[in-house]
Amino acid sequence: MSTKSDFDPLERFAGIERLAGKVYFKLSDLFLGQGELRNFWWQMAMDEEQHASVLIACKTLMDEASQQPLDPSVNAEAAHRLETKLRSYLNTPGRDISVEGAFEIALEMESSELDLIYAKLLESCGPRVAKTMAKFGVTGGEQRAKLKAAILRFCTEPKLRTAAQELE
Repeated sequence: MSTKSDFDPLERFAGIERLAGKVYFKLSDLFLGQGELRNFWWQMAMDEEQHASVLIACKTLMDEASQQPLDPSVNAEAAHRLETKLRSYLNTPGRDISVEGAFEIALEMESSELDLIYAKLLESCGPRVAKTMAKFGVTGGEQRAKLKAAILRFCTEPKLRTAAQELE
């Protein structure tokens, strides 16, 4: 078990972004025979991989002098919560995930605190690094817009469509 001093937020949350990507890769694999859905999930996975890469690049580029204090909400407990939820999605048998179920998972993921933590981690790298790295990543808002468009295209379930309309 790791101690508080072992908690490296950039490394840990980069790993969580990669875990989110794995969930989307799984969904892409589940819909191999449906090209548009497969491609949509693949792109969502690649966006999460990009987030992970941006966090690792921030760690590499930042210097101690420019590092900002870390927001208290970016902690090991939040990381554990997110990891547990994402692993539960990965452990769901594929045969139990319908198109609507896949979009429910994505809505939960994109409504989680992960995007907020990602933004806070970028800020913690210092203004120069954060500004530079923000240009390289797909924002949470862009991902939510993609998700909204896909739900409206592929789902007829009223609750999902309503939830999609509420995405910012």
